[in-house]
Amino acid sequence: MDRRAGAVAKPPPMVMAEAKLVDDAKRPANGARMKNAEDRWGGEDANENAKQVAGWAPVRVFPVPRYSKTYDGPRTDFRETIYWNPSVQTDGAGNATVDLYTSDAVTAFRVTAEGFAANGAPATGQLAIQNKLPLVLETHLPVEVTAGDKIDLPITLANETDEALDAKLSASFGTAFKILKNPVSGAIRIPAQSKQTVMFPLEVLSNGTTTVNLMLGARGLNDKLEKTIRVVPKGFPYEVSASGSASKAKRARHEIDLTGALAGSFEAKVTMYPSPVASMTEGMAGMIREPGGCFEQTSSSNYPNIMILSYLQSADAADPQLVDKTHGTLDRGYKLLTGYETKQKGYEWFGQTPGHEALTAYGLMEFADMAKVYDVDKKMMERTAEWLMSRRDGKGGFSRSATALDSFGRASEATTNAYIMWALAEANRTQEHEWSRMMTTELAAQRQVGETTKDPYLLALATSTNLQASPSDGKAMAKRLAAMQGNDGAWSGAKESITMSGGESLTIETTALAILALVKASPNNEYSAQIRAGAEYLNKKRGGHGEWGNTQATILGLKALTAYSEASKQMATSGKATVFVNGQAVKTIEFEKGRREALVWNDIAGTLTAGKNVIEVELEGEAVLPYSIAVGYRSARPASSPAAKVALTTQLLKSQARMGEGVTLRAHVENTTAAGIPMTLARVGIPGGMVFQTWQLKELRDKGLIDFYETRPREVILYWRSMAPNAKKDVDIQLLSSVPGTYEAPASSAYLYYTAEDKTWTAPLTMAIDKP
Repeated sequence: MDRRAGAVAKPPPMVMAEAKLVDDAKRPANGARMKNAEDRWGGEDANENAKQVAGWAPVRVFPVPRYSKTYDGPRTDFRETIYWNPSVQTDGAGNATVDLYTSDAVTAFRVTAEGFAANGAPATGQLAIQNKLPLVLETHLPVEVTAGDKIDLPITLANETDEALDAKLSASFGTAFKILKNPVSGAIRIPAQSKQTVMFPLEVLSNGTTTVNLMLGARGLNDKLEKTIRVVPKGFPYEVSASGSASKAKRARHEIDLTGALAGSFEAKVTMYPSPVASMTEGMAGMIREPGGCFEQTSSSNYPNIMILSYLQSADAADPQLVDKTHGTLDRGYKLLTGYETKQKGYEWFGQTPGHEALTAYGLMEFADMAKVYDVDKKMMERTAEWLMSRRDGKGGFSRSATALDSFGRASEATTNAYIMWALAEANRTQEHEWSRMMTTELAAQRQVGETTKDPYLLALATSTNLQASPSDGKAMAKRLAAMQGNDGAWSGAKESITMSGGESLTIETTALAILALVKASPNNEYSAQIRAGAEYLNKKRGGHGEWGNTQATILGLKALTAYSEASKQMATSGKATVFVNGQAVKTIEFEKGRREALVWNDIAGTLTAGKNVIEVELEGEAVLPYSIAVGYRSARPASSPAAKVALTTQLLKSQARMGEGVTLRAHVENTTAAGIPMTLARVGIPGGMVFQTWQLKELRDKGLIDFYETRPREVILYWRSMAPNAKKDVDIQLLSSVPGTYEAPASSAYLYYTAEDKTWTAPLTMAIDKP
């Protein structure tokens, strides 16, 4: 396809579109086309806004594809935003040229240029460019559908030439779709400068990913479309996970009960981790599967990149390909993270003033670790540290803003102070002479916590802090901490964590922090038995995709197991591992000494049956390696937890509409407790033939009805930093009926982000969309 703006003739080889930007400061005043500062922001504020430019946060690097000029394949690129460059520089005459490829969409694009003149005055301008082909086929397929959906797929054929064409249309929908009645029996007559629409009635059959290929041709002209669609099974999603450590001593055995699973809905994999790098990469992948829109979640999802580079550096293990890949991911993550800095300094859940003291401390710790392997802005780090120091209350703790946006359900002063001091110690701020002298009162307060508290979470934090700042005091605390370990290897009984997690997630966070503290306190293996037992507990509680509970638990778990691996100096060896399902060997994987990549068995779902199953892992060789098992399936009954603290209902205000018509989806979220609760999510499922409108979601956020949102195929994720006691939230999401057919949405759920094991589910919504 020719991606030139306005191309109408037979498609020549692909070329780039060109846009010219003009700095109007170089034009005469009476010829200016762009608005000046008073037009845009108001006269009195113009200078102030100009001054703020230097303080704007960095933005992500926008990915720009590069295409071969000889490409003649199907159209597959349907990006809505095709180019974004935040730092275009004009020349001495005030002009700039940017080169870009348009997408494959046959449509018009709006080009917007915004900038500042040499005198600081802001300006803006727009123009339109258009993609055209002489013979065009166009359709809007859903990105994802549910098995059993029925689609009346409209395919539009357009003849942009001055003569009538007899065109041939071929369509392939893969194994996941069945054509109920083929509407095409021969050539299709398309008059000059006109369009025709052909309706393909489809039934969605099987699960998985399928590719749809469409081709239209006439007189040497042709157009091709290729789109990928994901088909998910009906029902409520369930996931069963198991984990542990494998060795040659005994075959690891797990019973997996799949009673109630719907036929054909199984997904399963087994993963083994032969190196810390494997744990880090799989842990990161596990976190990315879940929502991650706030600063802590984004930070945690990026943290494994830092850990991978640090590990390779400390182990002197050169791997140029992995280093380059990780650096690229880290670069994008860093630029995203710095965008959460507030206008008044410090960091906050979603980057809004006022800053959040504990989150800022977590960010400072991560930036300090990042600075060892990446070029971090030192000025940003220092102003962040200075802001955090300005929040000291003079009593050994830190002030918490009375106007904080998460005032309900946030951690107590004791937990907040202990966490901030731990993060500062991990960032090496408490060891520096000047900082140590400035924080005498705060360090004394943590010394008292370490000597008196009976809470294992607080004691683990205080022990690490004191081991960094005052090793002699920390050793006595470590002894108290070791004595709190349970027979299962865990440190249980904590009241809360900094993210107010609960249940198993809280125990995992506490255990990981305790391991980190005891590793510091064991230069001569004084607590090796306790550390080993704690690491074994973490390995047993690892999620099926390499993660632990929530993002904070995953990062602490990875840190703890990496520290354990380095302290125990385990020798890398070769070996082979075999997975058995119901007594039958599925596959054996051999691995060499020093392998970093995870061992993955992705092909075991077909061996599972509804009811009880046994999955076993056998390892030959001298290694002792952790592993995890993840089995997902669908059931007709919801997986709601009786311990859930959030209720959810969803409804479409009408269940039938015409194509192009708007429909309101109403979500009701309720705190069912008489206490405040921390960060809450509602994941709202959208029927396949409908689309949400991003502008309306932004409006919900700007009006304060939600704090943040994320979108995924057929899902809108709504965030609230916290919810007041018995609070109720009603949110209307405006949808557009896009593709005719009958659809079932994914089931919707609501839960506390940091206690994700306790979810409330609501039944999938159904929608019928009529032809126009």
